[in-house]
Amino acid sequence: MKTSRLKNVVIAILALVNVFLLVLLAGRYAQERSVRLRTEEELIRLYTDAGVTLPAALIPRELPHLAAAEPARDPSAESAFAETLLGACAEEDVGGGIYRYRGERGTCLFRSSGSLEAALERSVGNRESFCGNLFTANGYELLSSDVQPDGTGTVVAARMLPNGMVFNARLLLRFYRGSLISVTGSFVPAVEPGEGGTGMDGVTALVRFLDYSRGSGEVCTAVTEVRSGYLLQSTASAAQRLIPAWCITTDVNQYYVNMLTGEVTREA
Repeated sequence: MKTSRLKNVVIAILALVNVFLLVLLAGRYAQERSVRLRTEEELIRLYTDAGVTLPAALIPRELPHLAAAEPARDPSAESAFAETLLGACAEEDVGGGIYRYRGERGTCLFRSSGSLEAALERSVGNRESFCGNLFTANGYELLSSDVQPDGTGTVVAARMLPNGMVFNARLLLRFYRGSLISVTGSFVPAVEPGEGGTGMDGVTALVRFLDYSRGSGEVCTAVTEVRSGYLLQSTASAAQRLIPAWCITTDVNQYYVNMLTGEVTREA
C-alpha cells in the first residue's frame, strides 16, 4: 500500500473516532442537561408550594469547590491598620490575645478572633478617598454608604478573597459631622484559600434553606440572590477559620448555609 493511501486511511479512522467521541459527548451533555432541568423544575415547584418565588436563573449550576482555611494572625497588618486610623501609636499586649493601639486620635483594639473596635476622632476631608484607600489596602470592598450631606452616617465594607466574599467579616465606619468616630467589625488578614473537594452544591443548599424556613417559621416570599463565599468562625482550635458557605438572600433577610455541615444560620 502506498504511503499516501495509508495516511488517508489513518486520517479517515481518526476522523471517525472523533465523530464518535463527539456524539458520545453530545449525548452525555444532553442527558446531564435534562437531569439538571428536571431538578431545577422540581426545586422551583417546592418553593412555589411554600409560597416563595425562586427564579430559575438564581439556581447555581456550578460547584464552587471552596476549601476551608485558617488565616494566620498578622500583627504587622493590624499595626498598619491602626496607624492608618490613629497616626503614630503605641502597641500594648493586654493579654488573652488582645492588642490595643493608642494614639492621639484614640484607641484601636484587635482580638485573636478578628474582632476589631476603634474609638477615635479623626477629621476626614475626602471621605470617599480615605475609605477607598483603607479598604483596598486591607482587602475590603465597599457595600454601602448612607453618610448625609453634613458628614454624619455610616459606611460598610466586606472582606473579599480571590474566590468569594467573607459574608460576616465586615467593617462599619461611623462618621459624625465629617469626623470618623468609630470602626467596628472583623479584621481578616491576608489569606488565599485553595480549591477544595466536594462541597455542598447550590441545589442542596436551597433545599436545606427551605427545610430550615419551614421548621423555624421564617417567613419570606422571594429568593433574590444565591452566591458562594465564606463564613468567619472562631473555634477552640482556631481563632479564625474560614468556612465555605452559600449566602441566600431573600426579601426579608440573608441566610448562610455551611457547605461542610449543612447548618443554616440567619444574618445577625
